[in-house]
Amino acid sequence: MIRYFLIFALVFALLGCINNIDNDDEAVIVDPEFVSDLMSNSYDTLTIDSKRYILEADLWRDFMPPTPEDGRPMVSINWLVNLDSIQVPLNLDMTKQYVILNDSIWISDYSDETRRTYDYKLENISRNGPKWGPNVEVDVISKITDSTTDTVYFIKAENIIIGATF
Repeated sequence: MIRYFLIFALVFALLGCINNIDNDDEAVIVDPEFVSDLMSNSYDTLTIDSKRYILEADLWRDFMPPTPEDGRPMVSINWLVNLDSIQVPLNLDMTKQYVILNDSIWISDYSDETRRTYDYKLENISRNGPKWGPNVEVDVISKITDSTTDTVYFIKAENIIIGATF
């Protein structure tokens, strides 16, 4: 009897592990208090060393064939933009992204695809998000880290519509 119980427990544990491998919502949590804290500690316009920054965000899902019928997971591109069109200092980095839909939050480290196409814009990408949308409104928050002072800032872009490619 104990032997069957151990086999059952082992199979159940293995199935649980397999399930988590392909879970697109693995980085999504539901926490109204955390959402409230993030929103209240984030700024529309961030001032660092007398320079002003905003966050721009573009999110979308790919539904173009040969994707699955329910589409591919969400992709997000964020830009930290210096409003004075002055170079974003190299000591500033976008280190984490939070996409908020009601009380749900997709938390993601940015990929290793950081770009500085324009001196005054720092670009980062997050992939494999949840299958929210399209045509759903979300808020996006980026965690900004200053490597010189070890200071952390939060900047937000509100009411961003998740787009789609068909």
